[in-house]
Amino acid sequence: YGKKTAEPGGGGGGDLSGLTREDFRPVLLWRGRVRLDAQGHARLPVPLADSLSAYKLVAIATDGPALFGTGETSIRTTQDLTIYAGLPPLVRGGDHYAASFTLRNGTDRPMTVVATARINPEVAKGHPIRVTIPANGAAPIAWLLDAPGGAGTLKWTVDVRQDGGPAKDSIAVEQQVEPLVPTEVWAATIARIGEATQIPVAAPAGALPGRGSVEVRLSPSLAPPLDGVRTYMAAYPYGCFEQRLSKAIALGDAGAWNALAGELPAYLDRDGLVRYFPDERMEGSEALTAYALSVTAEASLAVPDAPKARMLEAMRAVVDGRLKRESLSGGDQRLLRIAALAALARNGAADARMLGGLGLAPADMPTIALADWMTILDRTPGVNPALRTQAENVLRQRIVSEGSRLDLVDQGRAPWWMMTSGDEMAVRALLAVLGRPGWQEDAPKLMIGVAARQQRGHWDTTLANAWGTLAVRRFQSLYPEGAIAGTTIARLGPATLSRAWPLSPDNRLLRFALPAQGSLLLLGQQGGAGPWANVSVLAAVPLRQPLFAGYRLTKGTQVIERKRPDRLSRGDVVRVRLTVEASADRNWVVVSDPIPPGATIVGGLGGQSALLNQSSSDTSEPSYVERGQGGWRGYFAWLPRGKTVVEYTVRLNGVGRFNLPPSRVEAMYSPDIRAAVPNGPVEVGFR
Repeated sequence: YGKKTAEPGGGGGGDLSGLTREDFRPVLLWRGRVRLDAQGHARLPVPLADSLSAYKLVAIATDGPALFGTGETSIRTTQDLTIYAGLPPLVRGGDHYAASFTLRNGTDRPMTVVATARINPEVAKGHPIRVTIPANGAAPIAWLLDAPGGAGTLKWTVDVRQDGGPAKDSIAVEQQVEPLVPTEVWAATIARIGEATQIPVAAPAGALPGRGSVEVRLSPSLAPPLDGVRTYMAAYPYGCFEQRLSKAIALGDAGAWNALAGELPAYLDRDGLVRYFPDERMEGSEALTAYALSVTAEASLAVPDAPKARMLEAMRAVVDGRLKRESLSGGDQRLLRIAALAALARNGAADARMLGGLGLAPADMPTIALADWMTILDRTPGVNPALRTQAENVLRQRIVSEGSRLDLVDQGRAPWWMMTSGDEMAVRALLAVLGRPGWQEDAPKLMIGVAARQQRGHWDTTLANAWGTLAVRRFQSLYPEGAIAGTTIARLGPATLSRAWPLSPDNRLLRFALPAQGSLLLLGQQGGAGPWANVSVLAAVPLRQPLFAGYRLTKGTQVIERKRPDRLSRGDVVRVRLTVEASADRNWVVVSDPIPPGATIVGGLGGQSALLNQSSSDTSEPSYVERGQGGWRGYFAWLPRGKTVVEYTVRLNGVGRFNLPPSRVEAMYSPDIRAAVPNGPVEVGFR
């Protein structure tokens, strides 16, 4: 393992730092196809990891349907003195915790050793620990420290050396640190800078001192800067197929899309519809499949041929009425057929004969369907031009301008059951007319209006942000950046910053410290036309009181196994009970609950106790569950009105005093419908 030329005995006589074990991958080798020689043999090098553990090597042979066989063997790597890391892989700012390690003696004699630890960055210093390990036994050690407040990575290097002997070991492990209260955009606005532009700024109530800033992003284009969108999408915590796809588009992350495209077959159900999660028990969604085909076509992302063909065939079946899945919501199935036909049209697979079976006049379509209808008419050969004129007239009657903001008469009719929001409808309306004859004068005003709909620097849903990113890119190609001249000056309190044009994109951000009291941000331009400014207020605001907006959330805990009656200890098992009270039916609702660092969620893996994970009879099972290092997360494809109870079980492994972020419930495609409740600290002792 590792350095194969080193002598056995835990060190090999070289520099200790050069023998640090840090490769702990669980899978050493995977080969889907291995060619055999004439004798039916193959030789494969297996690069072992640095883990001191047992490994199983399995080979499966096949030569057609009649010949099949398998064989396996095991190997074990070991040494005289070994360190095993037991520190929590994730901690939060302010946690007081024990960084635990276990030292194992592989000889038949007791061994006295000295252990030392180094941390990068040096947030604390670990004093040397001397301990005697019994023969063929183990001894735990730990360093106590406080996690730093900001986000980052702690890189631990732990060395242990036999006192007066040759045995030694060294490992390097990383530990992630998350802020307990993240710094987020709490207010944002867009303004054109003139001779004297004034924007009031203030810290939100309860903001933590020293954690905020005021950012001014300058842009010579009428299109808004997308920094707030990228920040929001990069930090977005959920990860179904739609959200991974939307993030890849909003972030321009080709690698993320290529990874998702490679996994696409696992997301398709038997009919070629895309599932939200790669779970064979789940059925696919017409709305999700239509979105995936439409947005990838608009973004010019290549979809693998085989799964794309199945998805297109599923959309034809939806248009023909042969395939129906979205039944829980009771929504209008004609809207799904329009979305499916728009997906076909964007991919060059629509036929004019398909239009006759939709059965919905443009005046009766919500704007999201009207935008799809206009796309269908544009990209389907043989369509009557009079239909395009009719659709444009209906859209013009829908648009309402209030100052710089774009609203729609029917924005309250957004079909939420298709993941649609008011912001997405406005963005899609803009996309439908960009580059269209007769809309050249209106498009800049519509772009400004769509940008003004942003709250905290982004639009409301992941889909709206993905479509909004594509709309901005399209607008920038049609309306290039203007020539900005002169100098932009910004003042906030005693601080003044200036930028002389032209500016490179990397030099267009001005950042001020967030003032403790409300103040005026003064923006001015000298010597020419002014740019646009996207002004954002960033702050860290802890949740101190429960927040209920359409949902109510309560949390309870029950200790299932405990070592001591008066406190929690390492190894105790706790069951968590979350109760959601909903005022209305909603699709795709997520419930998130944090766990203490180092804890393990029981269930979902082989060998774990089914009795410990057994829930009460009145609980519901989410459609999909994520068990992460930071918490438990359950997704409900449909959460009905009334009370829903869910439970999970967690084993406490970390030791310390841990701060937990709030527990949350949110309708992912109606994010204003949510609830959050603060959690108190949790203390876990050694025993």
